[in-house]
Amino acid sequence: MTRDQKINFLVVPITLAIVGIVTLVLFLCKQDWKYYLIGGMLGLMCHGLMVKQNARMMRMTKLDPTNTVFNPKKSTILWYLLRFGLVLVVFVVLGFLAKDKPREPINEFVISMLIALGGYITLKIVFLIILLCFREKVVKE
Repeated sequence: MTRDQKINFLVVPITLAIVGIVTLVLFLCKQDWKYYLIGGMLGLMCHGLMVKQNARMMRMTKLDPTNTVFNPKKSTILWYLLRFGLVLVVFVVLGFLAKDKPREPINEFVISMLIALGGYITLKIVFLIILLCFREKVVKE
C-alpha cells in the first residue's frame, strides 16, 4: 500500500468517528445535529471524488504519457467544478431548509449553516493533520 493510499484510508474512519461523536453531542444538546451530519458526509463525498479523480489521472497519464488525447488540466478543472457544484447545491438546499424554521429565522439560519460548514471542514482539518503526520522528511546533503 502506498503512502497516498494509507492517508486516504485513514482519513475516512477518523472523520466518521469525529462526525459521529460530534453529531451525538449535538443531538444530546438538542442542536441542529442533522446539519453537521450532512456537512460531514458532504466532505467525505467530495474527498471520495477527489480520490477518484486522482486515480483516474494517474491511470490516464500511464496510458497516454504525452497527453495527446487526455488533457489533465481540463480534467482537473471539470472535477473541481463537479465538487464545487455539489457543495454549492447542498448548501443552497440546506439554506432553504434552515430558512423555514419557525423560531428567529436569521439567527437559526446562520447557526445552522455554520454547523453544516463545521461538518464539511472537519474532513479538511483531519486530512491536513494526517498529511502533516505522514509528510516525508527532507534529508540535507
